[in-house]
Amino acid sequence: MRSLFILLCFILLGASCDRDNGMIGGVPIEVDLMGTWNLEKVVTPTGSFSGAQIGYKEILVSGHEVDDEVERIYRNDTLFSKHIWTRVPGTTSKAKDMTVLVTYRDGSLKRFYKIRRTLGEPTTLEASAYLPELGGAPDTVKFFYRQVL
Repeated sequence: MRSLFILLCFILLGASCDRDNGMIGGVPIEVDLMGTWNLEKVVTPTGSFSGAQIGYKEILVSGHEVDDEVERIYRNDTLFSKHIWTRVPGTTSKAKDMTVLVTYRDGSLKRFYKIRRTLGEPTTLEASAYLPELGGAPDTVKFFYRQVL
């Protein structure tokens, strides 16, 4: 009986090791999204656009404001949009893949981020467009941001 209990504990311990709760060193990876980001490139099914080809200068600013996490998009130095993260259902993160799915407060939008870190380089983000929560077409546009240091 005792050996069965020990075996069961090892099985449960092993199963819990594969779980990815979106934490690295006890810190959620969503923290890596906070800061200021310059849009460098947009990739669509018909081509890749960078710099002046995009047609506008875009800056993404993410941060904590009062009791919320807020994203602001500035295009050509003018506020273009503001999105507040929802607490329920909250974000879905995978530290192993360095991905974060953010759902926004009004419940109708979500955005997928992939965080890319390179030693000695600014962090980069690969982001989907802001997608409808329900009934939206699969995302085919990718936005690539570089962190402003």
